[in-house]
Amino acid sequence: MPPRLLIMIAVMTMSFAGIAAYWVLGANGLSQVTQELDQAGYMLWGKHGTAYTVSVNEGNVNVIETGVIGMTLTLTGTPTEVLAGQSATLTGNASESTNGYELGIYDETTGQWITGGSGQSISATVSQQTPGTHTYVLYLGTSGGAPIQSSPPVQITWESFQVSIQASPSPANIGQTITVSGQVTANGSGVANIPVSLQASGGNLAAANVTTNAQGQWSTTFSATTAGTYTITASVYGQSSTTTAQVQGATSVTLTATPVSTAPGNTSVTLTAQANAPLASNQTLSIVDVTTGQTIAGPSNQQTLTTTYTLSQGATNQFVAYLNTN
Repeated sequence: MPPRLLIMIAVMTMSFAGIAAYWVLGANGLSQVTQELDQAGYMLWGKHGTAYTVSVNEGNVNVIETGVIGMTLTLTGTPTEVLAGQSATLTGNASESTNGYELGIYDETTGQWITGGSGQSISATVSQQTPGTHTYVLYLGTSGGAPIQSSPPVQITWESFQVSIQASPSPANIGQTITVSGQVTANGSGVANIPVSLQASGGNLAAANVTTNAQGQWSTTFSATTAGTYTITASVYGQSSTTTAQVQGATSVTLTATPVSTAPGNTSVTLTAQANAPLASNQTLSIVDVTTGQTIAGPSNQQTLTTTYTLSQGATNQFVAYLNTN
């Protein structure tokens, strides 16, 4: 009569290697596979058998596939520290043939599969646009089935850039060109060939996207046809900086008078009011004969205002150009 400790001996066939592996199930619910038989099969066919976990609970036997005996999975990342927006390479390897199984690389941080394949080795290129650390694992499993074996995790860290921005001159007049520039750095050094995205709260940017030079520097131009304070933002892979450009309307105006003719008896004169910059939307020019108190030209929202005026014979009149703000 067999000992009470021994409950049953089960025979399981491992089809992919053609190996019969004997499992001995003990009364305490534990199990162990016969390693000698697996080694013999490996010597014959060059393949290990499948590992199973077998448990007994109140007479019910539960068998779970848990991997391939003797197989190890490794995953490497090169490099493991990169700048945001740059790429790293993940390479996964199985220590022996994965015949009947597939390998897959999984991003535990995002919960997404990166790549998969039926070979003994797979690789993938990964890139992140924002700074942070992602954890990756190589899994072994059947197509469409749950993973049965995994590698130690690998972490890749994407580091942040720093971007600066300034606008000059500021304040500037309406229509005047303002230079918007800055630098992209990492660990204190300029970084070349980095795309910079630009946005403005109004006005006109010459370029919405620029690229850094060998020193990490970049520039474009800005102008506005309306007076005001404009916010300009530079963004690089999730990092951003802002500056303001102040645009003002004309601050002064000049008035010139030129005789229409130098012939005797001529009393006509051409008066020209000229602002030093394009007018803001709330500004106008006008010319006033202060001798009579009459406005003889304007109001006009143009930077230049011209009129011809005829004086009375022998009269002396005084004229003034005004920059009006409404």
